[in-house]
Amino acid sequence: MGVKAQHQVELTNLLFGMSWEDPSSDRRALAIEHGNTVTSISSGGCNTLTLLLDNPAKIYAVDINASQSYLLELKIAAVRHLEHGELLAFLGLAPSESRLRVFESLAGDLTTEARAYWMSKGDAVQQGVVHTGRYESFIGKFNRFLSMVQGKGRIENFFRCASIEDQGAYFEKVWNTFQWRLLFKLAFNKRMLAKRGLTADYFKFDDGSSSFAESFFRRSRHAMCDIPIATNYFLAQYLRGRYWSGDAVPDYLRKQNLAIVRERLDRIEVITCDAQGWFGKQADSSIDAFSLSNICELMSPDEAGRLFTEVARTARTGARICFRNLIVPRGVPEELSVKIEFQEELSRELLAHDRSFVYSRVHAYVVR
Repeated sequence: MGVKAQHQVELTNLLFGMSWEDPSSDRRALAIEHGNTVTSISSGGCNTLTLLLDNPAKIYAVDINASQSYLLELKIAAVRHLEHGELLAFLGLAPSESRLRVFESLAGDLTTEARAYWMSKGDAVQQGVVHTGRYESFIGKFNRFLSMVQGKGRIENFFRCASIEDQGAYFEKVWNTFQWRLLFKLAFNKRMLAKRGLTADYFKFDDGSSSFAESFFRRSRHAMCDIPIATNYFLAQYLRGRYWSGDAVPDYLRKQNLAIVRERLDRIEVITCDAQGWFGKQADSSIDAFSLSNICELMSPDEAGRLFTEVARTARTGARICFRNLIVPRGVPEELSVKIEFQEELSRELLAHDRSFVYSRVHAYVVR
């Protein structure tokens, strides 16, 4: 693992079994072309694998958390060797009684460190690795509580809405109960968030909200009323704990894409290092696209500024950048705004259509 920056949050456990950023937003923002060199934050690995569909020459998948690197290694091995149904079953997206046996057949593809890690996580492998991150554990608890609040029938009927108009009517007439609104006040109030170590930065909002509970309620309402629910696999996970259909899954898992992704797997290089440290070792003008998730929220403002200084140095002219804010307002410092140009209209469109509705910002930039 690379040296941790002074104020950077240190991560060791598996936080994400899946990626929770909408890859459609990244793909549109980055406009990857054949032969491009891309840097991606590994996280749950889904988006890195999906970016292969855009035919880059190279993807450097970087994460400060070694557990996330080991997860991506395992997903690469699974995509390489398993047929579509076997892949879904092994990852945990379909029933299976043989995940440990399948893991043994994949273990030879892993680095020594990744193999040792997963051999010590037999319960996670048996459960299905996409469900074993800390965030997925939280979502599982949320699913169980939501089933009590709304009832399984009400949840399932929401996903049967045939149009945006039907979704809006269902939300207002059936879903938007007192209990649903109370859920946000109980789970996302300032006191509860402060107990999780969130600083004062986390309570600044630029969407007109006075609290995170109100802000997150607005985002969830937008996702449920304004974005087609049938294709929103993020909402399916939040509300149902599983995908709605075989077509409403991350693109790398769609049956028609498997052969393309498999053929391009060797273009991914998995790297465990903090992003700022890794960029500091790269040559000037060497990268065409940067998919940065919301890593700036793990840094102080000064550290985020130094990160974007390295991004500006390593970016080729015309390079594209996509990054997110969850609730902390971090971004490109003013002194770099001429070099790293904000694409305001595109960013507004990305946020409006982003299926992973939890983010307050989805920002696109181009390097001049």
